[in-house]
Amino acid sequence: MNKNIVYVLIVFTCLFVFSCTDDNSGNGGNQNGGDITVKTGKVTFFNESSYSVIIHQDAFSGPVLLELNAGQTKNIDVRTSDNHGAGSVFSIEYLYRINDGFDTESGEVIASGIDPNVQINKVIEEKKSYTIQIPQPKNLEFQSAFVKILNSASLQFEFRHLGNVFKQTGNGNIPVSPGKTGVYKLEGIPSGGKIIKDHQVVTTFQTTAVPEWNAMNGFIYSFTYDGSSVVQSGLPQSIMFK
Repeated sequence: MNKNIVYVLIVFTCLFVFSCTDDNSGNGGNQNGGDITVKTGKVTFFNESSYSVIIHQDAFSGPVLLELNAGQTKNIDVRTSDNHGAGSVFSIEYLYRINDGFDTESGEVIASGIDPNVQINKVIEEKKSYTIQIPQPKNLEFQSAFVKILNSASLQFEFRHLGNVFKQTGNGNIPVSPGKTGVYKLEGIPSGGKIIKDHQVVTTFQTTAVPEWNAMNGFIYSFTYDGSSVVQSGLPQSIMFK
C-alpha cells in the first residue's frame, strides 16, 4: 500500500514539473516572438527619363527596390534612414535598347547602364512623404557586353558554355535558325575585361569551338558560323549612347 502511495506521488510530481516547464516556455515565446516593426516613409518615384529604369537601394549592386517604365510614377513604402542623417541612397540603372546590327527575329536587346552621377540621396523619416524625380542620363557606362553569332550554315545551332545552354537575350529562344543571328548578353565582366573561353556552337552532328576573346563592357562582339568553324567577324562594335 505504501509503495502505491509513493508511486502516485512520483507521478504527480513529474506532471507538475512538466506543466511548469510548458508555462515558462509559453511565456518566453510570447515575450520574444513579437513582430519587429519596420519604420517607413512614403516615397513617390517619378521616372522623368525616356528609359525604363531599375532603382537599387544603396549601391548600384544593391537590392532592387522597384522598376519603372519611361514616364511612370509609383508610390511605395521605404524604410527610414538609419545612418545618422546622411540619408538613404537610391542608385539608378537605365535599360538602354540596342537597335543596331540585329535581324528581325532577334527581339528587343537591352543593355543596362549607369550614370555615375545619378545616385540620389534623401533622408527618409517615419510617416513622411517624399517625391524623387529620376532624370534623363547625361552619359551611360554600360554594365554588360554582347556576342552575336550569324548562322550561315544549313543547320540550326545552340550556343553553349561547358554544357550549359544559352538563351538568346532578345527573344528567349535557344536554337538559331539558318540565316539568323543569335544575340547573347555577357554579364559579370570586371572593369578590366574578361577572357571568354570554353564556348561552343553545337548542332545535331557536331560541336565547334568558339575562339577565345577578351570581352569588355559596352561592346558587341560578332562571329559567323559556317557549318565547320566559328570565326570572329570585324572589330568589336561599341554600344553608342544616343
